[in-house]
Amino acid sequence: MCHGISASAGKVGALLAAIFFNYAEETDLFLISGYSSFAAFVITFVSIPETATLDLYEIDKKWQMMVEGRSQEYHGEANNPEYMSYYERQEAGLRF
Repeated sequence: MCHGISASAGKVGALLAAIFFNYAEETDLFLISGYSSFAAFVITFVSIPETATLDLYEIDKKWQMMVEGRSQEYHGEANNPEYMSYYERQEAGLRF
């Protein structure tokens, strides 16, 4: 389901860009692209967890339990603050 949402959001974004970029000046395009890139950076930093060195099995196990509504039952390595997103660390009351 998430892949479909991502795909449709990408297509809608491309459609909006194709429509609105025809009406924008060159300087406006530069500014819009810069602001969009900064917004993407902020959203990525806040919401995407760092899982580069985490075992894929642990990631799958955590997400499967979240999908099943049993996220409170998971006590594996993926709950280590090192692998949490900024938002998750703030919600857990962790500071770093």
